[in-house]
Amino acid sequence: MAGQARDPQSILREAAAIASLAPSIHNTQPWQWLVHERDTELYADRTRQLTATDPDGRSLTLSCGVALQHAQVALRAAGYLPDVLRLPDPDDEDLLARITLGGATGASAEDTRDYQSMLIRHMDRRPFADRAPSDEALQELAAAADAGGAHLHLVRPDQVTTVTMAVSQAAEVEQSEPAYRRELHDWTHRGVDSGEGLPAGVLPEPAARRVPIREFDPDRDTGLPDEPELADRYARYAVLFGDRDDPAHWLRGGEALGAVLLSVVRLDLAVSPYSDPIEVLATRQLIAREVLSGLGAPYLVLRLGVASPEQPPRARTARRPVTETVVPVPRD
Repeated sequence: MAGQARDPQSILREAAAIASLAPSIHNTQPWQWLVHERDTELYADRTRQLTATDPDGRSLTLSCGVALQHAQVALRAAGYLPDVLRLPDPDDEDLLARITLGGATGASAEDTRDYQSMLIRHMDRRPFADRAPSDEALQELAAAADAGGAHLHLVRPDQVTTVTMAVSQAAEVEQSEPAYRRELHDWTHRGVDSGEGLPAGVLPEPAARRVPIREFDPDRDTGLPDEPELADRYARYAVLFGDRDDPAHWLRGGEALGAVLLSVVRLDLAVSPYSDPIEVLATRQLIAREVLSGLGAPYLVLRLGVASPEQPPRARTARRPVTETVVPVPRD
């Protein structure tokens, strides 16, 4: 995107379209953009909310927050300063943000780098390499979260057992719920051309891990031996959290997550999310109490590491047609 004088609505429309590259829970893409002449509005699409998995809309709002961050990255890379107003209408909870197109400023090298990172960013559920990310890199990720409007707690070695317990307990609770199992099946068994959901190619193969990844097919036989080799031995874990547990802070948490994910690309790391321990009240409280020491509200757990060159190529998740997510509003 070049920073030159163009129709403001087309600039905003392009930024909203690029923002669809943002990750979302189960690739639901629960957002819609209304693009006006000088501003664009981000709405939560409640028809795409996972009512069994995410009844409060925490993950939905977090997902929309990443899209909001991506749109700002696209506008800055185009050479324009975005002016963001979050939750601008107290009478419309679905209107999450309004971005007004500011003046042309020119794109910096950092803006261009972030834009390029956004184009290749992805979640990686494959086992990581037997090499740990550096402490310096992890601190950079924490700084990115702080700058984005939330916080990233780097889980200490003595806290990993608590995270494992939270993930395992959450899986037990959720898999006992028929509505959850139906919802999970629905979003992981769609055709490759559907443009939504998680295709088989991005789902994790069975592997023994200290912190297990969500089982997307609870009825399958993992086929693991009695004493399997442990994967992800060098993975590190982090908790994305905010000061409060409400939609305004979830939205900023999503923006911070977007900044972290782009930093992951820049640092040549790999990442995948755990939303399941946050979806269950008891395990969310466990993480808040035992990992965060009661100092914040957890939004997401992240698994961080170095991508393994020995793993097969990953698949890419598809996206819905832009015509479904970006709606230009005719000029008066």
